[in-house]
Amino acid sequence: MDQGEPGLDYDDPNLNPLICDICKQTFNTLDQLGEHQKVEHDM
Repeated sequence: MDQGEPGLDYDDPNLNPLICDICKQTFNTLDQLGEHQKVEHDM
């Protein structure tokens, strides 16, 4: 499963702020991201 730019470690939180995979919106907390995905993307 390749995703994003080569050479970036997507599991590293420093390189991966909370960004919605689907619409690329950024969030301050995991809770906000989770709520957004539930509401906006039916996850």
